[in-house]
Amino acid sequence: MLEQSRIHALKDRLPMSFSRAFGFATSVLCKFWLAYFVVGWGVYRSVCGVLARIFSTSAYNVASPLFSASMLAFWLHTFVLVVLTWEFAHQLFEIIVTEPTRINELSVDRNLCLLSGLRHTESPLIQHLAFQELYRVAAFSMEQRVEILTDIDRTSGTMWTQISAECIAVISAATGQLKAQAPAEKPKPVAPIKKGEAVDVRAGGAPMADILQGRKPAVPAPPPAPAPVDLFGVEAQGLEKYVLTTLRDMLVRSPLGQRILRSHRAQSTSVFANFQQQVWAIRSLIRLVECSITEDKYGVVQTDIARVLETLFAYLIELERSAMQSDGSGAYNVQTANRQTIAMVQVVRNALYVFTTSFYEYLEALKLPPQQAKQLQAFANFSA
Repeated sequence: MLEQSRIHALKDRLPMSFSRAFGFATSVLCKFWLAYFVVGWGVYRSVCGVLARIFSTSAYNVASPLFSASMLAFWLHTFVLVVLTWEFAHQLFEIIVTEPTRINELSVDRNLCLLSGLRHTESPLIQHLAFQELYRVAAFSMEQRVEILTDIDRTSGTMWTQISAECIAVISAATGQLKAQAPAEKPKPVAPIKKGEAVDVRAGGAPMADILQGRKPAVPAPPPAPAPVDLFGVEAQGLEKYVLTTLRDMLVRSPLGQRILRSHRAQSTSVFANFQQQVWAIRSLIRLVECSITEDKYGVVQTDIARVLETLFAYLIELERSAMQSDGSGAYNVQTANRQTIAMVQVVRNALYVFTTSFYEYLEALKLPPQQAKQLQAFANFSA
């Protein structure tokens, strides 16, 4: 379970809340006592004089409350209770609305606890909070970041490999959705062969044996279709989910629904349904790679750098293609592209710039594939 009971955070703040309330109440009581000592009796006699003209009163002696221990204790008790009410309301608001959830720090195996949250697909909320926690750890917690990079004694693989696989899965899912929305490419016309012209049988990329034996080269299988997104989540169950699903299906089958679904904006909305989760996955992944220069003692990250870059470049290419498709001009235009697409392009580009500047002196030693080296060259020249 990733969520922490907020009562623990409130209990940790109780001593500080009582201290603040007592200090503020004492300060207010001292100022009130001094003001009452200076002008209190004059104000009291003036009020009594005004009331005596309206009501029939009888004269009697009133003891001064300034030197009564019971009255001072009553005032202090009342002030403390009032201030505590304000303080508790403030602390509850901070805990519920702004206090970060760090349940993995209370776990015996906090890395495994974090990984289980990243894999908790049954509850989108828990998975969302897990990616938020991963970003906090990658960006600000050097101690646990080192633990992740040096945690290699597990039967299921190193902790870096498992966590990076979850981040790459989020990015690859979005890339697959963008590829599925891409229009089908038209086949290029084949130029006729002139009589007597020499033909290079390997120009088409097919092996010699396949052409001589009349067999067609193997066609790669199409990529699997992206998993359908549950718009209602696990929170909607039973009759509620049945009614919502029925209404959604009726809308999809209607002419208006078909027109909405064909719109580019609707497609972008489905791709970026977990926009913040994608941002955390990209930034966490590149931050762990960046810190591996000094914190990866066993070199577990170096073997996966090419895979990380391949994932980011593939996503960037699809994002820019999607922006060009929405514009229709065949060029990336910030003014006409979907704003979520623009934001995600900047996130991916910033991540690649961070990698390039961090590994600038080691790019040649990484032995990256030629295609990735060529793509990184634009970022190294700050021309991407």
